[in-house]
Amino acid sequence: FYKCATARVPMPWSGAFGYKSADAEDPVTADTLFEAASLSKPVFAYAVLKLVDAGEFDLDKPLMAYVDESYIIESFFTAPLSDERLREITPRMVLSHSTGLPNWRPRGKELVLVNPPDEKFGYSGEGFVWLQRVIEKLRGQTLDEFMREMVFEPLDMPNSAYLWRDEFENRVATRHDFAGTPTRPIRNTEENAAASLVTCAEDYARFMAAVLAGEGLSDESRGLIFTPRKEVAPDRDDGIAWGAGFGLCSTDNDI
Repeated sequence: FYKCATARVPMPWSGAFGYKSADAEDPVTADTLFEAASLSKPVFAYAVLKLVDAGEFDLDKPLMAYVDESYIIESFFTAPLSDERLREITPRMVLSHSTGLPNWRPRGKELVLVNPPDEKFGYSGEGFVWLQRVIEKLRGQTLDEFMREMVFEPLDMPNSAYLWRDEFENRVATRHDFAGTPTRPIRNTEENAAASLVTCAEDYARFMAAVLAGEGLSDESRGLIFTPRKEVAPDRDDGIAWGAGFGLCSTDNDI
């Protein structure tokens, strides 16, 4: 065990356990990195909410209204818009997974709706990448540059990035398939707001502590995170819903 004395958000303790791979006794350490996969999305959502608080972004303005349409089509859709309802999609829908878009389209295919926008919950990485493209264009920054400015530097997360770095090679834990067989890490050469974050446990713990404390956010934006907007399965009444970028689950103890 060791204490983390330099973090902006206090951490009582942290520890490192186990091995980086099932086929080698290479121990996990404090600076071991992990592929965050879909846990990339809440970190990006937090940054988007900070833009909203700064008055630079409106959650209810359609994405297509933010930047030149040709940029969006050429950089994202791969074909002219075939469904005018795509123009209705807003950042708020993206963060609550209610865009009507698929999770991921078949490689090289046009992006099309599978449900009407804002009709119901439908998990979508594509929606987050679309929002990423809009913000990159508006800010004149890559996603990684934007995230360093808005999240990683303010929250003291030096071991986090959305783009693979050579220095990660010997620090990242090995991914394993469903059978427990070690596989090679994904070395993302292109940022993806929905999935490409590489981080360590301490960095991500600082992020979550900041979210819970509302650090860097207005009360309104923090409230959006913890207010259910779309139920995942309304017919099940299981308390699982999505707020602004975060999955929520209520219990009998109102937690």
